[in-house]
Amino acid sequence: MSKYSQGEKRTDHTALAQRLLSHFFCWASAFFWRAHVDWRTRRPTLVRITAHLSLAMLALVVLVVGRIRPPAQALGGPSLAPPSAPGAVPPTPAEVSLWRPSGLPALTRLAQPHTDIPERPRSSVITYTVQPGDTVFGIAEKFGLSPHTIYWANTDILQDNPHRLWPDTVLNILPVNGVYHTVAGGETVASIADKYGIDVSVLYNEWNDLEEGQRLQAGMKLVVPGGTREFIVWQLPTYSELRGSAAYDAGTCALPANGLRGNGWFIWPTDSRRISGWLFHDPRNPAHTGLDIGVVTGDPIYAADNGVVRYAGWNNVGYGYLIVLDHGNGFQTYYAHLSAIWVVCGQSVMQGTPIGAGGSTGHSTGPHLHFEVRYDGYPQDPFNYLP
Repeated sequence: MSKYSQGEKRTDHTALAQRLLSHFFCWASAFFWRAHVDWRTRRPTLVRITAHLSLAMLALVVLVVGRIRPPAQALGGPSLAPPSAPGAVPPTPAEVSLWRPSGLPALTRLAQPHTDIPERPRSSVITYTVQPGDTVFGIAEKFGLSPHTIYWANTDILQDNPHRLWPDTVLNILPVNGVYHTVAGGETVASIADKYGIDVSVLYNEWNDLEEGQRLQAGMKLVVPGGTREFIVWQLPTYSELRGSAAYDAGTCALPANGLRGNGWFIWPTDSRRISGWLFHDPRNPAHTGLDIGVVTGDPIYAADNGVVRYAGWNNVGYGYLIVLDHGNGFQTYYAHLSAIWVVCGQSVMQGTPIGAGGSTGHSTGPHLHFEVRYDGYPQDPFNYLP
């Protein structure tokens, strides 16, 4: 009975397998037939299936390749060949496994969180527009050049005078330390090289549009790396002591170690040229130490020359709101009776910079600017210095 039952089960399983195989062939035939007769509608499906299979195969290849380790020699490790003397019996696989490294290090790249980019010279001469408060030293530091290079690249603009550095002036900035030479008529490469004490080959560089044997044209600009001229005698500011009430009131300022130095010539501190009150040592008021210039309250008051703010604030002895500029060359200028102060202690200001607003504060009978010019602390007649 048991044997018969087992035979019947085998027969049932065989019949089931045959039916399944038959259904599979029918389904496959129908699939291929439909794909053949309706290719346009089946193509997207087949393309998608093919793409997925390709990605799966690519992932499989990556996994297989990732498991391959390079030979120890490529990593600087010991040879994988077992050591043996000539004529010795080769070691068995078991013996080899005793000395073969259990795992070789993978080839990895050390992380470099900070990449040092080598500094390279600029590829050309560039320009820089001077901003308020700029100095030759500051501009030189900004571009990694010497202060002399800034002047030697802008001789026609600055004329070797550090106090001609006006805001909005456009400066040439060389890619390297040296001189920016303007070719004069009759000059040659050899004469220019001799002038600056350099080798002729230095002038044939990446910044000069110059080829060997080329004739120079007047007006050409040449970068002369390492070239030097006579050195400039830098005129550093020398500040003077305040005298009178401005030396003691709360507006007195501490001076910076280095600031702008005056040109030595002055401009009018106002747009107005109208004298509204006392003159210097006016016969009607011999003690008057300045010049009263008529203004409207709120009119801008300008720095008469380059300098630094020596005093900015209220003065208790008649000046009202007062600004004193020290020009670093023995001169100081006073701007009194202001309605507003637009500068701060120790600030460097350029000639012509608005520093405050005209008014009638302190001992004043109407809006005007009390303007003084002092040398070594002693009042001078402003008319002797104004244009």
